[in-house]
Amino acid sequence: MGKHDAVSTMRSRGKPLILKYHDIELHFDGKAHQGLYLIYSDDEIELSITSDQEEGSNRNENI
Repeated sequence: MGKHDAVSTMRSRGKPLILKYHDIELHFDGKAHQGLYLIYSDDEIELSITSDQEEGSNRNENI
């Protein structure tokens, strides 16, 4: 995704809990260390998520 536009001041183990890319915020779980748990945008967005195993194929899951 490239370099983020902004980061939160809240941190867990030295890593920011929120990364912002343009109008999208990626929220990470700092307590359970489970990784990404929320994708937020003020605007309606269309996401396409592909697992590492499916990256070479055309199987995408749209949300």
